[in-house]
Amino acid sequence: MTRSAGLFALTRRRFATPRSAAVVIVALTVLAAFVIAAAPRALVGVVRAEVSHQIGGVAATSRDLTGSTINVPAFGPAPDAALTEGWDPGAPELFGALAGHLETARRDFDPVLTELTAPAEFAEYLMAGAAADPSGLSADLPLPFVQLISEPAAGAHLRVVDGEWPGDWSGSGGIPILLTAAAAETMGWPVGEVRAPFVLSGIAEAIDPDADRWLHLITGLTASVYDDGNRRPTATSAAWVTPATWVTIVQSERFGRTQLSLWYPVDADSARGVDPSDLLSAVRGATTASLPLDDDGQLRTRLSTDLVAVLSTALARAGSASAILAVAAVGPLAVSVALIVLAAALIVRRRRADLALLSARGAPLARLRRLLFGEGLLLGAPAAIAGAAAGVLLTPYDAGPLPTLVAGIVGLAPGVALAATLRPGLLARGRSDLDAPARGRWTRVAELLVVIVAAAAVVQLLVRGIGEDTTTIDPLVIAAPLLATVALALIVVRLHPVPLAAALAASRRGRGVVGLVGAARNLRDPSAGTTAVLAMVVAVAIAVFSSVVLATVDRGAVVAAQRDVGADVRLAGPYFDQGTIERLRAVDGVTDASGLLRGDFLTVAGPDGRDSVLAFVTDTARTAGIQEGFVGAFPASVTPGADPLDVLVASTIAGEVGTTDVTVQDRPARVAGTLPMLLGVAGTSDFVVLDVDDYTALTGFGFHPRIVLVDLDDGADPRAVATALSEAVGQTHTVRILADSTAEIQASPAVTALRVVLFGALGVAALLSVIALLLVAGVSRDARSRVIALLRTMGLDRARGRGIVAWEFAPLGITALVGGIVLGAVLPLLVVASIDLRPFTGGGAQPSLTVDPVLSGALIAVVVVALALAVIAGVLSARTTSIATVLRTEED
Repeated sequence: MTRSAGLFALTRRRFATPRSAAVVIVALTVLAAFVIAAAPRALVGVVRAEVSHQIGGVAATSRDLTGSTINVPAFGPAPDAALTEGWDPGAPELFGALAGHLETARRDFDPVLTELTAPAEFAEYLMAGAAADPSGLSADLPLPFVQLISEPAAGAHLRVVDGEWPGDWSGSGGIPILLTAAAAETMGWPVGEVRAPFVLSGIAEAIDPDADRWLHLITGLTASVYDDGNRRPTATSAAWVTPATWVTIVQSERFGRTQLSLWYPVDADSARGVDPSDLLSAVRGATTASLPLDDDGQLRTRLSTDLVAVLSTALARAGSASAILAVAAVGPLAVSVALIVLAAALIVRRRRADLALLSARGAPLARLRRLLFGEGLLLGAPAAIAGAAAGVLLTPYDAGPLPTLVAGIVGLAPGVALAATLRPGLLARGRSDLDAPARGRWTRVAELLVVIVAAAAVVQLLVRGIGEDTTTIDPLVIAAPLLATVALALIVVRLHPVPLAAALAASRRGRGVVGLVGAARNLRDPSAGTTAVLAMVVAVAIAVFSSVVLATVDRGAVVAAQRDVGADVRLAGPYFDQGTIERLRAVDGVTDASGLLRGDFLTVAGPDGRDSVLAFVTDTARTAGIQEGFVGAFPASVTPGADPLDVLVASTIAGEVGTTDVTVQDRPARVAGTLPMLLGVAGTSDFVVLDVDDYTALTGFGFHPRIVLVDLDDGADPRAVATALSEAVGQTHTVRILADSTAEIQASPAVTALRVVLFGALGVAALLSVIALLLVAGVSRDARSRVIALLRTMGLDRARGRGIVAWEFAPLGITALVGGIVLGAVLPLLVVASIDLRPFTGGGAQPSLTVDPVLSGALIAVVVVALALAVIAGVLSARTTSIATVLRTEED
């Protein structure tokens, strides 16, 4: 007696028929659920990382919440001794009351902002430098000016290296002060020397000279030297005094008005843990209300920070990147669902005989569909749960329960697909390639509706343009490209038979059998061609789309860096004299250098009005050469010494006063060009530009720029040259390198995520194309086996049999390649029309699309190779059933 198979064996045998289709369904369900669950959470992480990156890249003076007042608040003790821990002797009794008010204000911040800010730091100082007696001072030393400053915890940040810490001043004799070593050296002031009314008690060095706090203090750790070339240079430096001395000075009013500077340090790294929108709202709230600094609230200050602009830019950039990523991801996601349907069709076709037998024995169609739905649920539900769980575990950020819920619902897709695939006609006997019914009227209506809806969505997107809210993803931005993709796939499928019909007609006139049978089979049995074409169209489209978007974003990073730096290298410092600029030009690797002076305000008048405008002064010929090739570069249209005067004006000024019959300081001038902004100079919206010679002749002032733009030789190492330039400057300054600024923008989390996901989507789409072709091979196996087996009995050899199989796949690949290139060219146009890319270019107008032929060619080549390999794999995997098996078969 034969032992019957157990339940486990029967179940395993059922799910293994066909095993490949079941594996595909499980894998694609896991993929779809993972992407749906993880993508929104990952985007939250990208947004927060971008915000943290942007905040961390801002100077402390712009990042921290800062405030200032003229005059200082009343002195008094702290309400809580913990606030004054680590302060200098005597400071808690004098500065404690102010610390209490500032801490109360911090606790009143939104909790999101309170967590990111440290307790306030502050310093009080004279508004203007007080002159020290220069008697007996060497002629080569600058005239000394000191700005007396006092802060509660100076001893925690300064270390005395010569002399001693200043003592308290009683109101008579020399005022004991402390200078930094760099300032004392610049002034030539030794310890113990009296320069009335001051006496230098000690010289100190910063314990941490790189600490952000020094950027908030007047003159920092060095003396600021001013030399206009017309008089003896002056050197101004902060000079620390004790809190008790400061009280005496304030009460005496001997040195004029005083000022308070305060700041709340902001921790950029902690920004990853908060919601950026909540943080932006909290910062706006903190900067709109004034803070009381004394008990009666008479002295108040309003905080300021660049965080509002930085957060807005970061949110806009992250929002734009998220929208682009959503457009790129929705195509493969839709293809995954379509391939689940195709795999379900393969399973139903392979079980056609069993299902027909059950139907013949009385099983109604509804029961068969419930049976298939249950089987699909057993395949899809665990896979969806696993994919959703993996997405949640691998992405620590919270995007709400909806993405996880939708990911779980994906588990129903296999069951629904299996149940919907079973149709009454599938259970009847017949040739699927000859007796398949033509597409009905409702199918045509449905396809037409898809095309109409896609066209309406695209038109609506183009007419509306970029939405007002650029920090969130607009559903229309995702729906329009998806509908356009599906509509184009339907159009491609409809047009696909046209060249095949022409090929069939040509083959009928010839003598070969491969082209005749291959074209005829392709026309008679499209075998799920719509899904395969959709998968391959998406793969090619993502290749084109990714290359165009990445090239546009990379070009935007270059443009943003050019606007920021203005040259290969930009130096900014106190002042650069002509001798220093000449030394910079002599540095190895430097092609040229040109100073840029922010001059006085000049009156610009024209037929439409007049305005007082900030003048920028430069060697116009050199600056034009340095910025040649930059977007928005300085034009070479200014002729120095011309009559009338040649000037450049801001576009806004040209609109206000006109461009003809213009005068500058009542002197006739010709507008040689307009500029929306000056590269390398922040905040330049209203300005007039003059050549050095013209400015000197017009105003009588000298040329002592604080910015120098440097052009480098081709192939020069920017960092090495920047180091040599710093050595040539010989004073405190900052350096910006174009290559570093570009790399910094391209390395931002939003741009990095954009690059990774676009390439990842390309890889997934190519893999889905391969799966689609293999599924097509499985779906059409029975009909193909019958035809080739019968032809083999008539003498067809194996080589021509493989040629017939190749005819089944190659036209699909060619059609998808053409359609994908068209779709890939359309999608970037929709992106530019609907997604704000200005955060990637530093503002200005919406950037135009940029095509990188090398990148586009490389990505398309990758997809073409993948499709070619998929065709080869499809041909090799489409093994026909043996002739004997086919001839024994009584039905299709």
